[in-house]
Amino acid sequence: MRMMNRLAMVVSGALLALSGGAQAQSFGADYGYVGAPMSNFLSSSYLTQQVVNDLATPEVARQKLEAAAQADPSPPHIVSLRGSSRMTVRLAEHYPASQRAEVRALFEQLLRRHASLEDQFGIPHGDLGAAMATMIAGSWMGFHNTSFPDRNFMPLVEQMRAVLASQPGLMESPEADQRDMYDQMAIIGMMLAGTQMGSEQRPDAATTKKMCDAAKGYLQELFKVPADRITIAKNGVAMR
Repeated sequence: MRMMNRLAMVVSGALLALSGGAQAQSFGADYGYVGAPMSNFLSSSYLTQQVVNDLATPEVARQKLEAAAQADPSPPHIVSLRGSSRMTVRLAEHYPASQRAEVRALFEQLLRRHASLEDQFGIPHGDLGAAMATMIAGSWMGFHNTSFPDRNFMPLVEQMRAVLASQPGLMESPEADQRDMYDQMAIIGMMLAGTQMGSEQRPDAATTKKMCDAAKGYLQELFKVPADRITIAKNGVAMR
């Protein structure tokens, strides 16, 4: 079974547990990233924005991706997951007050599901490169409205570990900022994966378009090229 398809099934289970029965499919669409201001979510993490800014042009992004794909494996950079996530609170603030408790509970559930994904692939909990890979893979799923192959995930994780290792000052940044970046990327990726799975189970043209538009925006803001020029294969992300 394909990795992100399996992941999305787990996320769908989380949505069922939180919202119950027939409402579960609409919960992903109504409360997910597909309905929220995308730029606000990316800027919610200072470190994520630093990475976005560092990949300043398509040429810079291409060079960093190619160098990371060819580099010797970098050790995982582990973020401390002690204590509660402040990112779930920060992201929930973008929603109406009456929905924030439910949305925050969803985000916390998605972080727990992301920990299960790490276990499935033998990834240590708190691996920042893995969280970035989850965001990219989930965005790729949402843009193409399809599942993501198992075989392409670990090469993507290793490539993102190398990309992050090349970021000046990242490893010495405040622990809380690193946690924000990890949580944000994991939530985005898991939510888009779950929304994509929901669109397969219960197709809805409006939801699919919102999902595609959100995923497209994440990919383009990160890599600075049209989303249809971004490929993910056995060597990680590449740009046509």
